[in-house]
Order: sequence, then structure tokens, then C-alpha cells
Amino acid sequence: MNQESMAFCSKAAVPERISRLRDETMKRKGSWIPDLNPFSRDVALYRTDQNLSVVQGRATLLRELVKLAPIRIYPDWRLAGEHLPGDFGFLNQENRRQADRIKELGVDLQEAGAVEKRVLQLYPEGKRRTPRIAIGQPTAEYFCGSTQGIFSGLGWIENHSIRDYAKVLRIGFKGIQGEIEERMARAAITEMDFPQQENFWKAGLWICEAGILLGKRYAELARSMDKTDMAKMCKRVPAEGARTLYEAVQSLWLSHILTCGEDGINANSIGRLDQILYPYYATDIAAGRITRSEAVELMEELACKLYLEYDVQAITLGGVNAAGQCAVNEMSYIILEATKNAGFVRDLSVRINRHTPKVFIDRCADLASRGGGIPFFFNEECFIKALADRGIKIEDARDFAPIGCIELTIPGKANPHAVSGWFCAIKCLELALFDGKDLRTNEQIGPHTGLLTSFTGYEALIGAFQRQMDFFIKNMIYTINRGELAQREEGPLPCWSVLTDACIERGRDITDGGAIYNYHSICFMGAANVADSLIAIKKLLFEEKKIDAAKLLAVLRANFEGYEPIRQLLLKGASKYGNDVSEVDEIAAWVTNYFIDQMDKYRSALNGRFFVHLFSFISNISFGKLLGATPDGRRASEPIAYSLSAQQGRDEKGVTALINTLAKLPHHKSAGATAAIIDLHPTLINGNAGIQRLSQIIQTAVSMGVGQMQFNVVTEERLRLAMEQPEKFGNIPVRVAGYSQIFKLLTKDLQEHVIARTKHKN
Repeated sequence: MNQESMAFCSKAAVPERISRLRDETMKRKGSWIPDLNPFSRDVALYRTDQNLSVVQGRATLLRELVKLAPIRIYPDWRLAGEHLPGDFGFLNQENRRQADRIKELGVDLQEAGAVEKRVLQLYPEGKRRTPRIAIGQPTAEYFCGSTQGIFSGLGWIENHSIRDYAKVLRIGFKGIQGEIEERMARAAITEMDFPQQENFWKAGLWICEAGILLGKRYAELARSMDKTDMAKMCKRVPAEGARTLYEAVQSLWLSHILTCGEDGINANSIGRLDQILYPYYATDIAAGRITRSEAVELMEELACKLYLEYDVQAITLGGVNAAGQCAVNEMSYIILEATKNAGFVRDLSVRINRHTPKVFIDRCADLASRGGGIPFFFNEECFIKALADRGIKIEDARDFAPIGCIELTIPGKANPHAVSGWFCAIKCLELALFDGKDLRTNEQIGPHTGLLTSFTGYEALIGAFQRQMDFFIKNMIYTINRGELAQREEGPLPCWSVLTDACIERGRDITDGGAIYNYHSICFMGAANVADSLIAIKKLLFEEKKIDAAKLLAVLRANFEGYEPIRQLLLKGASKYGNDVSEVDEIAAWVTNYFIDQMDKYRSALNGRFFVHLFSFISNISFGKLLGATPDGRRASEPIAYSLSAQQGRDEKGVTALINTLAKLPHHKSAGATAAIIDLHPTLINGNAGIQRLSQIIQTAVSMGVGQMQFNVVTEERLRLAMEQPEKFGNIPVRVAGYSQIFKLLTKDLQEHVIARTKHKN
């Protein structure tokens, strides 16, 4: 493959059809039809046999939804399919207008009350997911800390996945149906697990029926509209295997619609799209069935289909294959080009290593320089090692892909329980200073480990800090295990399961240990604040004695009111994380290593491991609101640092210093991935020379072992203007926290958070 064929074409005009699709999609804020009947899911649930098992009930609900949901094809589209209604309409039978809408679905008015009763009976809180059941009565003390900003333990996770779309493209839902039937035929009814397996297999067959029916319905609608090519495609896929690139993309999109109908659009990601589609593209090119420009246009249309204002449907490009060889291909460049042309804020990640072709990194840097925070850069050398060291076969580890924001999974082979838990280290340090008491409420929530005034030295403080962390780590695991067991009983995911290796062979839902890999991904936050706080205490209190312990506690209790000189001493009298100062960066490395090592010791209720994300999402804001003043000079309730980035505004020494800091963290042990947003002033990467500078920054960071980077290119002045005049200037896209968003759509807290980050000029 020559470089000319791989290079971006000069910026050509987007086809007029794509421009219309783009405008239409943005106007309705995504690929769904807001005016279609909102009660389809209600009626589908009503028509589901109440005597079925939970897994069969959920499969039948999806099948009935595919039967009932109104569908539509707009004139300009060549790909069929719109998302199924994602939530219940929650019918009120006394509302006459709603009663008329439910009649459209074949329900008599006399039945409307029964529909309403059925939905409210199973979903009393108005949520799509099945209500959680109690695994006995929880022990209250073990939940201590789950609402005070120390940890959050979920265990029950929906969406946040990458299903085996490549399998659907290969054999279709009819092929998967045949696989289930063959496995059932091999099973002996005398096997002790057979009743449970049969229960799952029947549910899987109904999922396959739903996938076949979805294509059939669109084929019939397309035929009635004289869309012959679309009708032929949908008649074949996703029921059968795809033969061409168009069929492959159509099959993938309809399969995505089906899976999102089970557990929502949020973070149901696509995976390694260039690897999935390249064989079909290569075959079409060789046969003369498609041109490169037509493939670009097809990817632009897919971008329109996937568009959402808040988008975490991750697509991944580049990286290596199972044998460890470079997997960058022509589709990698086509998708990059289509993303640039479409101009959407898309969730696009690239996997790179020290040997990735420079031309690919340059193209990615070009896209990143345009703003909006895409693509996101993953150093696969770090994460392949982290995954392989924790039990993932090396060939599978090489196939990893990020979900949603940054969470890693093995597509079609894992239940990653992404963001299953959150842990705030800096809150544990607060408790260590105050003998286990919450600074804001004075409530005893942690174990008694002594006041700061009782510690004879820095090491005693570290010991108390570790005991607080250990206590709440165990409590978090307890809550996660309860959630995992509850979901096994009440929240199976049969559609995800039939698109995951081993579930069919084992006859087990993915929530019941059916996947090859079962683990929980835990978000760890506050490392930068811990480092800044501990170095301030170590230097200013224990070494230089510029402040004593009693005074520091009083200052923190007062939230610095009346103590501004001491706050300035804490801010400026000790080094800060993010500036390549070893003594503070090493503390951040120590606390992250400590947490990872602790999590590596434990197993979940279904024998899953605990992988660590060094990632906060936007929880650095919500957890910050539950945190008192901290010894780094941060006031109570203010946000803490985002993921591995420095506390806002404290990385003052430039990009090189920040990357040197990041390189000291244990990315190679973070099997859930790491995250750092680096904000760049446009003058740093202006023009072709600037793009080359950004490309070199990325390559250098990878060679140093930095795990993941996201770049914002914006000025504070531009963001202030967007904040003051949102309708005129607010459409600027920015990288927020694992996702990108139009600035004016952010909350004020998030806007201020983005503005406060250092905009590096050197």
C-alpha cells in the first residue's frame, strides 16, 4: 500500500446528500425518530408472557419491541434503520391523547389500564432496567462511605460493551441461531446444568429471531418505497453473512440498533471498525464494486447514523493484530477522513505504539489539531501488558478496544463491568487527618486512626492513610459483589450474551459468568490531589515546620476563611504534580501503585478480577462537592483533578514537564486504562509545523510509556466568549472528561472546569 493511497485527500466538498443528512441528523439531535410512538416498549412488555424466566422475558421483550416499533426510512438515506424506543412511555390511561397513541399499537382502550399496571409493577421507579433485588439485608457498616464521597460500588452494569459485530457480519443471526441449535442438540438433558442452559439457549433463539425480523421489516418498507438496493441488503442482513462493504455496514448498524434496544445506546460501542470492515472493502476494491471515495461517503453516512449530542459509542482504529503485527489499513485512513469531513464530535480512538507508521500518527494529529478532542490516543504497549499480566491471553489482549470514554474490553469476549466502582483517594487522606471523621459533617465514617496532631512523623500519617484506604476498598468490593449477584438474578442480557464468545457454548448469560473474561473496572481518582497534599504536609509541617498540625487542622476546618496567607503557603510553598518534580510525582505513583496492588488481591462474587482505571470521568466534580478543604490549598466542594491530569491550573511548566510527570505513573499496570486531558493553546500547534510538533509530542509520550492522552485545542478567551454568548459562540466542541461535547451544552460547573485547565503554550 503506497502512502499516496493512504494519505488524506485534499479537503473536498462533502457530497450534497451527506450535507443534507448531517443537517437532518443534527436537527433531531441523533439517530432516532422523536415523533414515533413512545409506548412501543410499554406494549411490548405487556405482550411478554409473565410466566417466563427473567432471561427469557428480556429476550421476548426485545423481540416484541422489534415487532411493534414503528419504523421509517427517510429519502436521502442508503443505510436503513433508526434506534428503537429506548425507554417506557409510562402510559397514563386517563390521558386521552396517550390512549389514542396506544391504539396505534393494536391495544384496545380497555386494555390500556392493564398495560399501565404491568409497566409500573415491574418498573416502579420509571427505569428501563429490571429493578435490583436485595441479596439479603445489607450490613449497614459495610456501606459506610458509599454516599459520603469515598467510593461508589455498582457491580450491576448495562451497556458499556462491545459486542461481536464481526461475527454477525460473518454468519448473520441465522448462523448464530444454528450455533445455538447445534449446541442444544449436543447437550444431554441429564446434565445437572441443562435446565439452566436450556433456559438461556431458548432466550438466545428469540434474540436471533428479533435480529432476523429487524432486517426483514426494513426490507419490506424499503421495497414499498422502491428502494431496491436497500431492500435487497436488508433482506439478506443481518439475517445472513455480509458479502460487500455496504452489506457489512448495514448489518453492523442494524445489529447495533438491536443491542441498544436491550440496554440503551449509552456506551454500547462499535470496537475496531477498521479491522471489522477492511476485508469487505479489500474484496470490493479488487472486484471493482466500490471506489475509495464511495467508501468515504459510506463512512460519512455511518457517522450520521451514530451521531448523538452526547456520544460515547466508541470506534477504534489502528493498533496491532493478534500476531502483534501492524494492523493499520486503508479503512483506518478512510474512517479518519470521513470523520474530518463530517465534522461531528465523534467518539474516535486510535491505538498506537512506537512502531506505528508516522503517516498515520500525522493524520491523527492533523484531526486533533482542529479541536474537539478527537481522536483519543491509546498507547497499546502499556495496556496490552497490563491486560496480559492479569490473565488475558496475549492474542486477545492485542485485540482490546476502549468502550465509551476510555474503559478497555476484549470485543466479543469479555464482561468488563466498566466503571463498576469509583474510589476517591483524597477523601481517604481527609479521614486520615481527622481520625476517620468527615470534615464537612464531623461524622465518624472511617476507622479511628488518629488525628494529624497525634502523628510523630510523615510515615505515621502514611500508615493511617493506608488503613483508611484498605477499609473502604473492602467495603467497595462488598457493594460490587452484591450488585453482581443481583444482576445475575434479575438483570440478564441475552442479546449481549449471544454476541459474546463462550456464552452459547457454556449455556450461560454474560451476567452469569458466560463470557471468557469476567472482570470489574474500578475508577481511581484523586492521585494528583493526594500528591500535592502529602508533599505540602511533608515539607511544610514535618520538615520545614512552617505550620504545625493543630493549625493546619483548624485552617482546613475553617475552609481557609481568615487564613488566606496559609492557603497561599500551601499552594506555593510546595511543589505541585504535573511539573516534572520527582518528589511530588513519586507520591502520585506510589498511591496509584498501592491501589492497583490492593485491587489485584481480590476477586468478585463470580470470580472476576478487579482492573483499575486511572480515570475520573466527571466524578471529579461530584466527589469534590463531598470533600472538605484539602492541604494542597483546594477549598471545600471544589472539583478535584481530572483523572491523571494536574489540578486545574497547576501544571505551569509546559507540555514536556506534564508528559514527564505522566510517564512516572503505572500505566502498564492499569488494565482498565488511564486518562489525561492535555489542553493546548492553538499557537503551539498552528500550521503544518504545529501539526508535526503535536505528532512528535504524541510519539515521545508513547516512547516514554504514557498510557492515554486526549488533546483540547482552545483558548480561555474563546471559552469565556462561548460562556457569555452561547447562542453566537457556544458551538465550539471541547474535550470534557472522556468524551467531547459542544461547549454550550455543558453545565456551568463543567464549563468552569474546562476553562480552568492550563492551556499550554510551550
